[in-house]
Amino acid sequence: MMAEGHFSRRVEGWRRDLLDLSAMAEAALDFSDEDDVPDAAIEQRIGASIAALAEGIGKALAAPSAERLRDGIRVVLAGPPNAGKSTLLNALVGRDAAIVSDIAGTTRDRIEVPAAIGGTAFLFTDTAGLHEGTGDAIEAIGMHRARAALDAADIILWLGDAADLPRGDALLVAAQCDRDGTRPGLQLSARTGEGMDSLVTTLLDRAAQLLPGEGDYALHARQRARVGELLAHVEAARHSDDLLVIAEELRQARRAIDALTGQAGTEDMLDRLFSGFCIGK
Repeated sequence: MMAEGHFSRRVEGWRRDLLDLSAMAEAALDFSDEDDVPDAAIEQRIGASIAALAEGIGKALAAPSAERLRDGIRVVLAGPPNAGKSTLLNALVGRDAAIVSDIAGTTRDRIEVPAAIGGTAFLFTDTAGLHEGTGDAIEAIGMHRARAALDAADIILWLGDAADLPRGDALLVAAQCDRDGTRPGLQLSARTGEGMDSLVTTLLDRAAQLLPGEGDYALHARQRARVGELLAHVEAARHSDDLLVIAEELRQARRAIDALTGQAGTEDMLDRLFSGFCIGK
């Protein structure tokens, strides 16, 4: 059984809803000739209930990841070579974690550094400089890994041109304002410390939106996979007009939720079937 708590109570509610829905679907299929089972009314009720269930499961699936609490918010520093990424990383983590040089292309691979700022755990990643047309095989591998890091990032600090933002929510950072104060973006200097407080405040604000609030729950990877499977079957039932398909998708959804909770609901579903309708009397 899953641990007691907010999420387990939510899942138990979904399980009860699925049992009720399955009972109604089976009743409509198997006992449609009984006077106590009005087909149209049941099918309408099934459709509305499935839609409500899908919405609730979808909201849960959008909940923050528990891995963010354990591993930290993934912040990726990216941009062209010699943009000041390594200097900024060192300033953020408070130590010389990355080699800093005026020679472009010094960083060839990802450098990951965990750090706690303001009570929030972060995992900062320095990446190889991104540019076109490299003939260096090692540099090409580094850029490939940099792009993979961008795909997995919770927050991106982009130290390149605004026109090249890798993602719409990337934070544009002008990290060398002591050298060039004309670039757009958050103005700061990792060397002098100017503007660093504003960057830290922005990081903490964004992190707060990615972490569960007080009383909320976060899903572990296994839970997220099971809930995703559950939602897929509920959505398939939601978008079908065939009662046979709906009933089968609800059965599959029950199997998914049984795998999540460790319970089996066939007997419970049958109890609901015969208690909810006066079948056979």
